[in-house]
Amino acid sequence: MPGPGGRRPEQALQRCQEEYEKLKAQLTGLGYILQGSLRERWMQCGKPACRCANDPQARHGPYYQWSWAEAGKTKSMLLDAEQAAQCREWILNHRELERLLKQMRTVSLRVARLHEIDRK
Repeated sequence: MPGPGGRRPEQALQRCQEEYEKLKAQLTGLGYILQGSLRERWMQCGKPACRCANDPQARHGPYYQWSWAEAGKTKSMLLDAEQAAQCREWILNHRELERLLKQMRTVSLRVARLHEIDRK
């Protein structure tokens, strides 16, 4: 009995399995993951005589701030340049993880449909 697009269900399942295995392999290549965002900030120091008080181009920085949510509250931490570079990489890893998981869910849904799990 032909499946979606005229393919037999076994062939479609095989393609899904191959795609899923490729996605799983990509997961193993990810390094540490970190949620949140990283901002580069330039700030005024608060001294009235400082150039930064009147000239936005003379602000101090860059300062790096990592922000994340924990137990329903936003938290943040100042980082040095080296920590910020590491944090940026880990945040990108987290975004890649989310992208891969979304694709894995899509493939899994196709498999469920091939097994007629979503039909009653």
